[in-house]
Amino acid sequence: MSPGPTSSQPSGLDDAGPDDLVDLYRERYEPLVQVAAMMLGSRAEAEEVVHEAFTAVQRRWGAVAHPAAYLRRSVVNGATSVLRRRQTAATYRVDPPAPEAPSQLVEFRDVLLRLPYRQRAVLVLRYVDDRDDEEIGEILGCRRATVRSLAARGLATIRKELM
Repeated sequence: MSPGPTSSQPSGLDDAGPDDLVDLYRERYEPLVQVAAMMLGSRAEAEEVVHEAFTAVQRRWGAVAHPAAYLRRSVVNGATSVLRRRQTAATYRVDPPAPEAPSQLVEFRDVLLRLPYRQRAVLVLRYVDDRDDEEIGEILGCRRATVRSLAARGLATIRKELM
């Protein structure tokens, strides 16, 4: 695991200039890694996606009106790219669950990872990242009604699979 934001100042960001960027990193790093990890099934890949997003926001710091929203969108787009690369490679493997994970959580995780990407993204953004339907729609580039439909279908699949 790479060092989290609570260790010393993040590598490369201390040279970036704005203290706000360092504060944003400390505040949003772990929640963004969680979102990406739930979408990808791999913490290592999630950390890479989040680091790339922070690098992008650092390069555009003066031009980005809403850095937190830019980061969230970058993380979702980065996760989408990772999943597309996986599909192209035709081998889809996720990290095995932790040995100490409760069996119900492992079963839930497996069902979540089998959902179509957009359903999974909606559920992760809604229940892990605590975003409302309008924000999720902006992040995924769809209407609120589509978000609600994707959430309903994803939840129905999860309920069916876990019953």
